[in-house]
Amino acid sequence: MPRPRFFRLEAERRDRLLEGAAEEFSAHGYERASLNAVIERLGLSKGQFYYYFDDKADLFGTVLDWAWERVLPETLFDFVQLDTTTFWPHFEELAERSRAVIRTMPWYVGLIRHLVYPPADPAVRAMVEEKLKRARGLQLSLVRRGQALGCVRRDLPEDLLLTLLNALDTAADRWCVDHWDELDGEQRETLTQRLFDVFRRAFEPPPPRSAVPG
Repeated sequence: MPRPRFFRLEAERRDRLLEGAAEEFSAHGYERASLNAVIERLGLSKGQFYYYFDDKADLFGTVLDWAWERVLPETLFDFVQLDTTTFWPHFEELAERSRAVIRTMPWYVGLIRHLVYPPADPAVRAMVEEKLKRARGLQLSLVRRGQALGCVRRDLPEDLLLTLLNALDTAADRWCVDHWDELDGEQRETLTQRLFDVFRRAFEPPPPRSAVPG
């Protein structure tokens, strides 16, 4: 966590510092990003940097928390408020939000790469694991609320359904960070919606057997 004095900076100043650091980590990766280069990019002296942060890992954790909250604020995951008419449209809106975020924060994919391929630094690995644990908790809440509404299938054991959801999510994230630079503009614009369609088809209740053609 940054030192309390960092939070006494004006919000606009904090955002500029953290976005500059996010761009450096995204472009070079945590392990190859030189702390001196990051400090220079932020327009700080070493003394100023250590006035706000303990070290590079502390800065990275602050950037990760800041980016996560900008993209996935807690208000988006109040699943109790969803009903049968809003459940899947809500997640479709989240998919569109992800696409809009990447348009305005092109460094975000490079930052997320650290969640797919965690750096060796134990402190950073702990931060990544905390985020992944939170994501798994959100998946559990999503499945349970969806099942309660009849919007998510119930014909598989809960632990198997969660395993499949996590595996599909992980595979999609890994493919995206591995191939993002190869995609053209149209592919980037449509990929999120297509992935959402895959998830929805996989986890919606199957139609009654009598409704299946053939």
